[in-house]
Amino acid sequence: GSVLLAVLVIYVGAGLLMLVSTRLSIRVINRIVFQLREDLQTKLSRLPLSYFDRAKRGEVLSRATNDIDNISQTLQQTMGQLINSALTIVGVLIMMVWISPLLALVALVTIPLSVVVATQVGKRSQPQFVQQWRVTGKLNAHIEEMYTGHNLVKVFGRQEESAKDFAEQNDALYEAGFKAQFASGIMQPLMMFISNLNYVLVAVVGGLRVASGTLSIGDVQAFIQYSRQ
Repeated sequence: GSVLLAVLVIYVGAGLLMLVSTRLSIRVINRIVFQLREDLQTKLSRLPLSYFDRAKRGEVLSRATNDIDNISQTLQQTMGQLINSALTIVGVLIMMVWISPLLALVALVTIPLSVVVATQVGKRSQPQFVQQWRVTGKLNAHIEEMYTGHNLVKVFGRQEESAKDFAEQNDALYEAGFKAQFASGIMQPLMMFISNLNYVLVAVVGGLRVASGTLSIGDVQAFIQYSRQ
């Protein structure tokens, strides 16, 4: 009975923590995005007219809408997971150390490798994403100008030239988007490889500890489950 009560308390506590973290993250994210829009509006109002003469209106609109929406989506996808992951990591580390400090140390060996891989992939993918959104801004500028001046395009017979420009920029966006997604997509298989490497190390060391009678098979199995979280 006491075990069931403890499990119930743990689940209720975990649910309450998730509720609080979700509410907190939503409030923080919306506040950040709100402040970004305020800062953008303030910045745009202070820019000289010469800037708007040089910059294409579609690119400015893309910065004001697409870029901020991307920041908002990224924060929504990561902030809530970050809080939950932090709580999970703390709990898992406690259980791993409690089962076997040696195996916990072995499991942590691959963390520096994961950090190095994530850093290198991030460095290589970031310029690709910058290029992707730069091309997106140019494409939006072209579309906005062509539809705003649609009558002028038809009057001067520039339909084919407009369509050609659109096709070129659309192809450029396809290439930039493919490179950006491919560069960032490498992260998952690399992390899976590191996770499997960690699994092998823990299994080998755990097997040796079982053979020496220091740990039981159940302890090693439980540890492996925790290390795969």
